Amino acid sequence: MNKLNLALLLLISIVASGCATTKSDPTRLNAFHDAQPTSILVVPPMNEGTDIQATTSVLATLPYFLGEKGFYVFPVNTVKTLLEFEGYYEPAEVHAAPPEQLANLFKADTILYVTIHEWTSKYVVFATVTQVDFGYKLVSADGALLWEERLQAEYSPNNNSGGGLIGLIVDAVEAAVERANPTYIPLTKTVHARALVTPVGNSGNQGIPLGPYHPGYDEYYQRVVAESGTDGKSE
Repeated sequence: MNKLNLALLLLISIVASGCATTKSDPTRLNAFHDAQPTSILVVPPMNEGTDIQATTSVLATLPYFLGEKGFYVFPVNTVKTLLEFEGYYEPAEVHAAPPEQLANLFKADTILYVTIHEWTSKYVVFATVTQVDFGYKLVSADGALLWEERLQAEYSPNNNSGGGLIGLIVDAVEAAVERANPTYIPLTKTVHARALVTPVGNSGNQGIPLGPYHPGYDEYYQRVVAESGTDGKSE
């Protein structure tokens, strides 16, 4: 399977779940627009699975996509080190800590919490299905919810386009390769891109608004003001 087909398959396989009523609410981004944050503190993700690679991979790939939206992102390795210095060794402890306390440590405008609900590669006879499922929650320095999303994606390499015995053999080989080296990173990046980068108003109204370091920031908030008929702050 070439890279183009893989990319298309990954795009098609992304499924939005949860927060359905939130997406349909036209006022759901009012708090975000009011805050107009400039910086994001990404804390270590909560991992509901057992694979430690999941936490590292999700944490390492997030800054790029947040930077693409125009936000300053605190260096994740520095954040992890400082949190441990402050006594926060486990993600669960970080997620349970008062947001005000975490934000004050870094003078951050917002905090991004991520929960890894699924990070698995399941092998059944001639098929391997690799799945990821992430929940995102962005809160202000005082703990107010600004934005949230949950998305999942899966990838299975099996086509069996040739049919017959040859097709089964090809399927078995591809399934074995996927099982040995699951496509976690491509899936993770695809979910991040869909959840964070997709322009607001497209594809189910996903994505976070632009940050101040994005060239379209001023135009975006001018449109927000024009559509709301206010000075940009919700009433």
